[in-house]
Amino acid sequence: MIVHAPELSEAAFSLEDESLLANEVFAIHHRAPDVSVLLPKRRPGSSLATRLVMAISQYASDKAPELRLALYRALWQDGLDLSQPGVLESTLRKSGLEKFLDANSKAETNNGNPMERWEFWKLLGPEPKELVLWQKRWETDDAFDRRIPLIENTQTNALLLGLPSEEALYQFLLSRRAHFVNDDVCVFQPRPVVLVFGWMDHLWSLVQIARESCEILHYSDLETCQQMVVENEDIDFLFIEHEFVDDDILKSLTTLARSRSLSWVLASKTASEEVELRALNHGAEQYMSVDSSTTLHKARIDKLVSDRRRFVSMERDARVDGMTQIANRREFQFRLEQEWQRVLDRQHGSISLLLIDLDHFKPYNDHYGHLAGDACLKRAASVFKSSVKRSSDLVARYGGEEFAVLVLDVSQEQALEIAERLRGALLEDAIEHQASPVHDCVTASIGVARIDYGASGSVSDLIKLADDGLYAAKGNGRNQVQAPPG
Repeated sequence: MIVHAPELSEAAFSLEDESLLANEVFAIHHRAPDVSVLLPKRRPGSSLATRLVMAISQYASDKAPELRLALYRALWQDGLDLSQPGVLESTLRKSGLEKFLDANSKAETNNGNPMERWEFWKLLGPEPKELVLWQKRWETDDAFDRRIPLIENTQTNALLLGLPSEEALYQFLLSRRAHFVNDDVCVFQPRPVVLVFGWMDHLWSLVQIARESCEILHYSDLETCQQMVVENEDIDFLFIEHEFVDDDILKSLTTLARSRSLSWVLASKTASEEVELRALNHGAEQYMSVDSSTTLHKARIDKLVSDRRRFVSMERDARVDGMTQIANRREFQFRLEQEWQRVLDRQHGSISLLLIDLDHFKPYNDHYGHLAGDACLKRAASVFKSSVKRSSDLVARYGGEEFAVLVLDVSQEQALEIAERLRGALLEDAIEHQASPVHDCVTASIGVARIDYGASGSVSDLIKLADDGLYAAKGNGRNQVQAPPG
């Protein structure tokens, strides 16, 4: 019942506003992928719709939930502008509330008293004091933190911020939890990501089709756009508006797109052989004219998505171990060299390497069979991956029953603590191993080494040091963590 961006809703819709709206919808899809929300063309003012719901709640309370749902659907699925009275009137009719649109009819209130039509619409004039109070609290109360969604129990003062899981919502409604905050509870089911550079309004006929199968990001500032392409590995496509960029900017963006193996599209308001040649000369995957038919737009975007998925699948197969579904040795070696080069370029930082060996794995295979051995490797990989907290760190299968973990910019003591956490997590998972002389469950020996900027040596030296630590751990009785001797 609040307007979550009052400073934007009533003003002219700028390039920055387009970016903010597109990126907010992108965040919703990440946090709640099962919620059906489509990117609307622009952000409408919602205050009139909110006051309409409040009025209906007072004079036809049984219809208010249906009206609220219809308004959400009109905005987030049909892309209609809720600031337009015609849209509100149409939504009222669909919700069975057409009697309020008849100037000569009388609306029955909850207490049975009739009400003239003009009196009902008078309620939508000045904002109700209750709504003004809620809006002020949401904007200024530190406890609310300007979060959406937000639920407050006025009887118990319990507060729910963010997107709760079903169980958390149940506990909150039963008043078993007084305070709940969650920023990201849902598992994101990824779709291809399109980054639009230009006016969203100008390219809307393309965006409208793309949003059905892709996530949409939007940036109008060149530096921010370039930064997103470099830092966000999830971006698949770049849609560039021809009229929005000169040749220098186009060359800069397309060079960056090629370095990231991104497909990119040059789109223009009208069909032109000159623009199509410009697109082809710069290596565009597609040239699209905004005024082409919807059928042609859909066919081209479907082909882009299909080709991209095939490319990503082939690239993933080259980087991921087929059995354990973590990075393979080739990807590990690539990332190790890449991260070390970054350390050299930045002239600071460090890389820590954990080499992990499952203790007495051959006896495990002999005792339980090779199928059980494969299952053991999968479980161990899952344990290690879930125990490494930072997305910048890498867990890889190094070969056979050996795993490698890259950890960036931590001290030697922290690296040893992480290794100990992995060793303990595997032991806690309790994979039975009756053939082991060390323990009745599968255990791991781990060698830990670290290299800093300015240290002599190379990544090959780092691997050797970690291997020396692993050798020491195995020699000292296994099921332990060791740094290299000396």
